[in-house]
Amino acid sequence: MKPHRTLIITLLSTALLALLAAGGIAFMSLNAATTNPEPTRIYLPTGDNALAARDTLVANSLVDDGPLFSLMARVLKLDGWRAGSYVVEPHTPVYRLIQRITRGQQDPLRLTIGKHRLPQQLNEYLDSKLMHNDFDVPLDSFHLVLPDTYEVYWTVTPEQFMQRMGKEYRKMESEKWKTESSGSQAAPAELSTFKDVVILASIVEEETNNQAEKPLVASVYLNRLKRGMPLQADPTVKYAVGDFTLKRILNKHLQTESSFNTYLHTGLPPAPICLPSKASIDAVLKAPETNYLYFCASDKMDGTHRFAATLAEHNRNAQAFHQALNARGIR
Repeated sequence: MKPHRTLIITLLSTALLALLAAGGIAFMSLNAATTNPEPTRIYLPTGDNALAARDTLVANSLVDDGPLFSLMARVLKLDGWRAGSYVVEPHTPVYRLIQRITRGQQDPLRLTIGKHRLPQQLNEYLDSKLMHNDFDVPLDSFHLVLPDTYEVYWTVTPEQFMQRMGKEYRKMESEKWKTESSGSQAAPAELSTFKDVVILASIVEEETNNQAEKPLVASVYLNRLKRGMPLQADPTVKYAVGDFTLKRILNKHLQTESSFNTYLHTGLPPAPICLPSKASIDAVLKAPETNYLYFCASDKMDGTHRFAATLAEHNRNAQAFHQALNARGIR
């Protein structure tokens, strides 16, 4: 046999063996599955390459650090994957997981928004929960974000998030502000917009955790608005001072100049002093008709309040409450 023919046969044999080996690895890869015993959520941010994606899977004990994943990544072009958060079920075929990643078939998160008091607090929370870290909800849009649990994608942009919040806000506005049949206003006449409802609800939210008393608290503020009286809501003073831990409002606090200080300025504050719950919003919309103009915390210090229709009665209630504070050494 001629030397060059021998060389050709050798090369062909080597190539065939390599092909068979690659085919064997590929076959093994097709049958490879993730090793997680429970559902596992992973996060793949924008810009990661196939190696980084593999490291994420390895770090979460989903795949072994070996050649199989790298081969599958090359074959299925993992470099074309899309950012997202994915829930990997136990023993998912690796090739299916890679297909999901390359197609961007991510799973939504359950994002729970609570009673944030400041846009900055909300922005920091969103930055910590979602991929983008440049959320900047402005004060004039703060009222659009209503506390609830939402399903959103981890990759949602700030613009997309606010569009979603605006949609949810308009939905609640439609359901609660106007009746479905006639379109007439169902909210108290003292409030001109649904934003006003949210603002007043935020004060009610901060005034009490007692769900049964919220409608009564709302009735007090509605009566004051009707008469043109200042709201004189202590939570707005805490907001103006910037200290939400205050347990006792003093005269020096009442003099804090701020458009949110309802001791110095009549009417509603320009924005919510927190994100109010649906219960507080309903309390405003369904406030009973009362003659109450005043209320203060009960001297029982049990989270309830004493309501009054006259200043004289209120002063007696307030004196009892301050005596209770003094007795407990609260300054």
